[in-house]
Amino acid sequence: MRDKRKVDIPEETYSGKYAAYRKERKDEQRPENAKGTVKRFFLLIKPHSFAMSVVVFCALAGTVCTVITPEIMSTVINMIQDMITERAGGGAEISFRSGDIFNEIIKLAVIFGLSSVFSFLQEFVSAGVSQKLICTLRAQMNGKLSRLPLRYFDGQTKGQIISRITNDIENVSSSLQGSIITVMTSAIQVVGSLYMMLRTGNIWMTLAAIVLVPVSGSLSYSVSKKSKVWFRRYWDTMGDLNGHIEEMYAGHTIVRIFGHEKKSIDEFYDITVRLGKNSFMANMIAGILNPVLTLIKNINYVSLCLLGGWFYVGAKSGAMQTKFGGIGDITKFLSYSGYFSSPIVNLSKIINNIQSSLASAERVFALMDEEEESPDDTTNDGKDDLRGKIEFRNVSFRYKEDVPLIENLDLTAPAGSTTAIVGPTGAGKTTIVNLLMRFYDVNGGHIYLDGVDIYTMSRDKLRENFGMVLQDTWLFKGTIKENIRYGNASATDEEIEAAAKSAFIYDYIMQQPKGFDTELTEDGANLSQGQRQLLTIARAIVANPKVLILDEATSSVDTKTEQNIQVAMSELMKGRTSFVIAHRLSTIKNADNILVMKKGRIVEQGTHDQLLAADGFYALLYNSQYTDGIPPED
Repeated sequence: MRDKRKVDIPEETYSGKYAAYRKERKDEQRPENAKGTVKRFFLLIKPHSFAMSVVVFCALAGTVCTVITPEIMSTVINMIQDMITERAGGGAEISFRSGDIFNEIIKLAVIFGLSSVFSFLQEFVSAGVSQKLICTLRAQMNGKLSRLPLRYFDGQTKGQIISRITNDIENVSSSLQGSIITVMTSAIQVVGSLYMMLRTGNIWMTLAAIVLVPVSGSLSYSVSKKSKVWFRRYWDTMGDLNGHIEEMYAGHTIVRIFGHEKKSIDEFYDITVRLGKNSFMANMIAGILNPVLTLIKNINYVSLCLLGGWFYVGAKSGAMQTKFGGIGDITKFLSYSGYFSSPIVNLSKIINNIQSSLASAERVFALMDEEEESPDDTTNDGKDDLRGKIEFRNVSFRYKEDVPLIENLDLTAPAGSTTAIVGPTGAGKTTIVNLLMRFYDVNGGHIYLDGVDIYTMSRDKLRENFGMVLQDTWLFKGTIKENIRYGNASATDEEIEAAAKSAFIYDYIMQQPKGFDTELTEDGANLSQGQRQLLTIARAIVANPKVLILDEATSSVDTKTEQNIQVAMSELMKGRTSFVIAHRLSTIKNADNILVMKKGRIVEQGTHDQLLAADGFYALLYNSQYTDGIPPED
């Protein structure tokens, strides 16, 4: 017997202020793995290693150009100082081309030009990698979503999923990659500047310059730990906002019918206030660094100016042995100290971006790490002579581990037969269909299609044999023809027209100016509910499946149309195994077998006449539709 498969429904989705509080507290307790997140990000960049090598080379070359410019400028300043001193002592008139000044200035111009070229190439290549990374991440997440079990979507809002695949991925790619390049450039600039300062031979001024490092590092570490929590909250709240907007605008008609516009606006305001608070706290905490580090940098700079002046005076008077024999030497050192300290001071902005990106990356990778559907067994994928016999043997299933639903269910539907499933709400009718289609996996037992265990077939191969018409219609933006052809990509125009006629929607389609090429808006909003239902029926007809599943397929059409569809369905179901879930019991009188379910169990089964004659639960259900309604479960 197959090992029982656990099926857990995630914690229910909360809404409102209490939901926000619960969610924030839950997020604070989640373990955060910044190192692991960064490592996974670098694995994503690995396929673009050549392009990133070009970026790194350009960053290195550009930084080298930046670092060597003070050396040349120092030489120019010292030359000018010497010429001024010589002129003051009665020497020759100062000329722009005196000595090698002109040549040094030409060198500066060339270096500045090269620095600009390297900077352009770095940004150009980096932008290309960023866009490719976005495409890769979105493709991976889209593939991941297609492999996640239905239970994952039962516990997630659409807004959270949309926010992760749009906002979070965009933030990860642009901010984190830009920050990585900035960090690399800054590291090269710091190391290069430190080397050049040491070359000056003045160890005391060099030590004074690097005092900034431990102070800045300690502050940055403390701030980053606090800001990351708020950035995580910010992106979670952004998901809540997207979910609220999607829900309110998709259901705007219901909102207006029940007069909940003010409640919707108030909830939108509450989420927006939380979003603003989280954004303010995240950026405020990260932004504290900038003024503090700038103050430290300025104090350090003034100290270096005083030290430089002291060493210069000492060198001129001969009281000290130092290379600071000219103003250019002091200027050079101060430039290097500025290059050394600027990246450290800019840590506030870098940390801001990195923490925001890490928060988004954790949300993205959290989805990528969700448990997927169990792997497909393709042992019987090559079996094509299936006719449609369905068997449930000792099947057990529960959505929550401690709440039984279906226990030890046995069911046989011969090929070509029509099986109706009836019962009160929550009895497990739709669950049987979900198990048959492998939207959920059973906890125990076996399900067979023509004697073949459906778990020895891939999900795609299994579902090729089924056609479904659900109670909730779903149409896509596109033409009517494209929506019908969705059931069978290879269907001809003639087959599409025939399916439309069978579903009694052909006449309506032909009344439209563009006929089958009429464009539908999102979810077919420019059609009535009944017309949308008819189109989904036509889509199932064109699929020509071996097993047909109808879940309240005529629930949204009028009585006359329902009668027409029943005639069409009778023809469609000939030779096919059909499962019909119905609340209107008058629509299933001709079913070969009617299963009466109650609390996940089949309490009665037989034909319509047999069940009425038995005067049991089915008879009670049937008669109650014409008296006081379907009775609740005990």
